[in-house]
Amino acid sequence: MERRLAAILFYDVVGYSKFMGRDEASTIDALKANRSMIIAPIAKQHCGRTIQVLGDGGFMEFASAVDAVRFAIAMQNAVAERNSELPKEQCLIYRIGINIGDVVADEDYIYGDGVNIAARLEGLALPGGICIASVVYEQIAGRIEQKFDDLGYRTLKNILKPVRIYAFRILDADKNNKAPSGWPYMTAAKEKQPVTAGGCLCGSVRYEIWGEPAGLGYCHCRFCQLALGAPLNAWVAYEENAISFAGDEAKIYKSSPIAERGFCGNCGTSLYTDIRGSDGLRYYSIRLATLDNPENFPPKLHFGVESKLPWLDINDDLPRICTEDDPELAKRWAAVGQPKRGPILGTAMERQHSDLKDQK
Repeated sequence: MERRLAAILFYDVVGYSKFMGRDEASTIDALKANRSMIIAPIAKQHCGRTIQVLGDGGFMEFASAVDAVRFAIAMQNAVAERNSELPKEQCLIYRIGINIGDVVADEDYIYGDGVNIAARLEGLALPGGICIASVVYEQIAGRIEQKFDDLGYRTLKNILKPVRIYAFRILDADKNNKAPSGWPYMTAAKEKQPVTAGGCLCGSVRYEIWGEPAGLGYCHCRFCQLALGAPLNAWVAYEENAISFAGDEAKIYKSSPIAERGFCGNCGTSLYTDIRGSDGLRYYSIRLATLDNPENFPPKLHFGVESKLPWLDINDDLPRICTEDDPELAKRWAAVGQPKRGPILGTAMERQHSDLKDQK
């Protein structure tokens, strides 16, 4: 047996059992046509090897991540184009999952955790979509034009460690069920289901999210440190129309002239900062850890780093931004007569005699 590094790809048809139950002969003919007219020739162009045909799907190996992803995109585009010429009942929609892993080759078959992860990723992909592991994303960054969205870390069945995944959906993969490309959770809103939800420790205050984040990050500003009693605040921001609240009404503390903070009046959980942008829109900066699935929303930057505590060791490669370097926030502070970086908060005794004490 031989060990080697390989890009592994799995694909299958969404709703295959439904198609077979409705018209077995036509479904088999469509599968064969897609394999001969689309999958086989495109695989040849990108040096892909079919290891096994799995009824409605397939298991393939590529020498590089770039070849595997280019094949996947070309395949999904070709299937979407073919579907545009067919009646809805004959349109086959595929999911694709790709991983890179150290595999064991035994004659014409390969084994290993890398194979198992690719199979799990295929099941996470949206119809007409492609789901890839972070190791694949690292290899294709700068080499593939299409944008893949970061879905964060996911726990996969029978896989020891969580895997960070990225996703992409081909626009118009199903001409009768169009969905926007880009943010992969948007189909949830289309189906009248929230993207995610969360709430306080005791469950008295709940919220549901119905759209794409306006931003995700860590905040090291002194306001967040004091409000949370922690070195930093992990946040995910949404426009007002993307979030709905349920249960008890959050208690409000006006922590500065430009922001209010919401918290549970029962258990005290800090829930969000309510801010207004210069564009006139209202945003809720949700405490990321109050989400039901915070692991799926990895922060993308560090903000307010001028207040970062010196003993806090940050080893990631995320951008680091000072408060005064953010033109939006600098403009809002200037509008209330404060310096670009905001007011300097003194000691607890000094704050006791400041305007902050009287805010409700």
